[in-house]
Amino acid sequence: MAKVLLNVFVDYDTLGRTVNILSEQGVTGFYCLEYWGVSPQNWEGFVIREEPEMAIEAIRDHTERAIQVNTVVDNDLAETIARALATGLGGKRYTILKTPVDSIRVAAP
Repeated sequence: MAKVLLNVFVDYDTLGRTVNILSEQGVTGFYCLEYWGVSPQNWEGFVIREEPEMAIEAIRDHTERAIQVNTVVDNDLAETIARALATGLGGKRYTILKTPVDSIRVAAP
């Protein structure tokens, strides 16, 4: 069966709900990355000064804390997960990316 990498981007305050939804759908492993991001509608047309300190300050002032939850699942399960997230995160902001996985190699000495 074909595998896909799901990248689920959620606001910081919906991480617990997101992980619970994934668990309810049978996901047995995942990893998270915390980041600061900005939505396209907030960034559109925004230009920052090219001095490094000014650029860093502008980015800090306009970004929001968020979490990327990543897991590898069967392609069919990915669709089920997407529907469950749509229901469970109704009214909340999230983004799902689905990338085909060509191979997986795990070294577990």
